[in-house]
Amino acid sequence: MIHLHGGGWAPDESAWTGLFVTEAAERTGRRPLIVVVLWGETYEEGAAYHDDYRGDLIALGAGEVRIVQLVGAETLAVADFADADGLFIGGGLTPGYHAAVMGVAEQIRAAVAAGLPYLGMSAGAMIASDMALIGGWRLGGVQIAPDLASEGFDEVVLAPGLGLIRPTVDAHAGLGLVGRTAALVAEGRIAEAIAVDENTCAVIGTDGGVRAAGQGAVWRLMADAGKVTVLRLLDRN
Repeated sequence: MIHLHGGGWAPDESAWTGLFVTEAAERTGRRPLIVVVLWGETYEEGAAYHDDYRGDLIALGAGEVRIVQLVGAETLAVADFADADGLFIGGGLTPGYHAAVMGVAEQIRAAVAAGLPYLGMSAGAMIASDMALIGGWRLGGVQIAPDLASEGFDEVVLAPGLGLIRPTVDAHAGLGLVGRTAALVAEGRIAEAIAVDENTCAVIGTDGGVRAAGQGAVWRLMADAGKVTVLRLLDRN
């Protein structure tokens, strides 16, 4: 399955991130090896979170956590995740992550299609779709999102993503970003979108079905006869 984490950090993420680790464990029959891919402009930017990622994932059931820290123009290699039981791509500056992993997009798609569980957190979620939302807070010069969502861009930027799912993904939806995806759907820039709240995952099944796991909502937005249909999904467990 594909797990799209909207961002944020909670003391206990067993109800959302834990589902990803559990899936990896069930697939392998043991405590799994989780490969975490982080990108930063400097090594220190990512290294500050290494212990947190490792400690949280082991507490959720991982047997080993291998962190692949990419810096600047470094890119992900197939060998970095070839033996992974689960692939976790973390959060940060979305354009940086996009540039760092797209060189192995075909191999990631193949691995996920073969059953490798994928979790994208924030940036890692946003680059997972066919058409990735890279950043930007204006559309045609009009503000459609808080400027804190710019990712270094003024106008909204879309680019081919990893191709794991069809809908375009936005994270941190609770910060006012459902409107950004709604505007993109309304303008015909994308056909459908998923926006995910903090401390929440959109869990995508092998049949393409979407459900919410965690504290917030998963927002599904679809073009419908000249309108935008919005569905708010909550974790009912």
